[in-house]
Amino acid sequence: MKRFLSIALSALMLLALLAGCGGQNNTSDPGSGTSGDTGTPDAANGQITIEYWNSAEGAMATSTEYLVNQFNETVGKEKGIFVNSVFQGGDVVEKLKTLVQANDYKNFPDVGQIYAAGLSTVLQMENLVTLDAIYSSGEYEISLSKDDIYDNFLRSYTYEGQLISLPLNASTMLMYYNKDAARDAGLDPDAPPATIAELAEWTDKLTVREGNSVSRYGLNLQMDRYELVNFLAGVSDTGCNYIGDNGGGRDAMMTKLTIGEDGSLMTFLDEWEKIIATGGYKAVNDDERGEFANGLSAINFQSSAQLAAMTNNADGKFELGVAALPACSAGYKAGAAVGGGSIAMFDKGDAARRQAAWEFMQFMASADSQMYLFEHNGYLPVCKSAYESDAYKAFIAENPNAAVAVEQLNNSDPGMQEPMDLINWEMNTLCKENFIAWTAGEITKQECHDNIVDGFNAKLTEYIRANG
Repeated sequence: MKRFLSIALSALMLLALLAGCGGQNNTSDPGSGTSGDTGTPDAANGQITIEYWNSAEGAMATSTEYLVNQFNETVGKEKGIFVNSVFQGGDVVEKLKTLVQANDYKNFPDVGQIYAAGLSTVLQMENLVTLDAIYSSGEYEISLSKDDIYDNFLRSYTYEGQLISLPLNASTMLMYYNKDAARDAGLDPDAPPATIAELAEWTDKLTVREGNSVSRYGLNLQMDRYELVNFLAGVSDTGCNYIGDNGGGRDAMMTKLTIGEDGSLMTFLDEWEKIIATGGYKAVNDDERGEFANGLSAINFQSSAQLAAMTNNADGKFELGVAALPACSAGYKAGAAVGGGSIAMFDKGDAARRQAAWEFMQFMASADSQMYLFEHNGYLPVCKSAYESDAYKAFIAENPNAAVAVEQLNNSDPGMQEPMDLINWEMNTLCKENFIAWTAGEITKQECHDNIVDGFNAKLTEYIRANG
């Protein structure tokens, strides 16, 4: 009976998925006014239609739509390729897993947007065409040299020694701060904090208190997994903290956190305690970006992908400062873990479709497309040639804050990456809940440490046992 219910549920999930593939935020064919028919070349004009599944939302969705349309109107029109872009929610890999469970490879997309956490899952899919295979097979026309892609980003999408997917939208975490508030507090707005201890000093001086209440927090930051991983990136005797064993899950499956046994988490907590002690730190994300824009906090940490939005939100209100992440302490290297997403190819059994998919992938990672994402979203160009372009130099001259993430990237060890921790949502919850409880005085620093390390390792062990 349980087996029957499981099969029935899988079938229902598959039907829902396939129903959503045809009409959800699709890019329409400018020639016919209808969504492209995936599967075979158009009999009338020889056009090959490929499908691109993405998880782009907000400003990135707008940029994705623009770039897909640009491809269709330029390279696609010239080479007889049309890309049908389909939004598939926050995680494309979860939709692909549903198809795999039903052994339904014919309904796979030609190209899918993949986050690093999904690499180990995607690698098990028999129709995956790895980026290593694309570059080594001799089958594909190459316009984007592998040597043109930044090592930091290649490392992001390498698993068990194989380069799986092509970096697309790369980002790092940055410190955003109110320069006007810093001046008013007697701080040098052009010399932002270089360590957590200095960040604590800034937090204290930037906090505005009215009796027993706080009208402006010096710092508002909810410590989720993403934030903690970034702050821990350089807390290591080797200059690079992998967070978990087996190179953070890239050399082989990650089986445990190492930040407890190597002492790096407690080293960080010892420093972060100085920030909590100021009384000017808000550990809950009610609306971090909105509260920062409205002067309810003076420092906030966000992805470089939020640069355009943060700049627009501050416009006319205060001068926005942007800085690299502070080091844990003077004895450790500052740096940041690479975030963002990539694109992977899936074999639909047709060499012409594979080449068409590769043409689209190269277009998306080209210098011009990457500059568009950099200028409109704050994503870092993944190809070196973009940084050598006149467009990059002109944009940086007009927007010097945009150079901060690039400088931080150049100063970061390529090994500074988000771990492939398999159950990242569990890590996210553990970080958030325990940092909030610790800040509120409900648990001790040691309990915060143990709850994160022991709690995650127990959940990861259970997950591995259940899923192999």
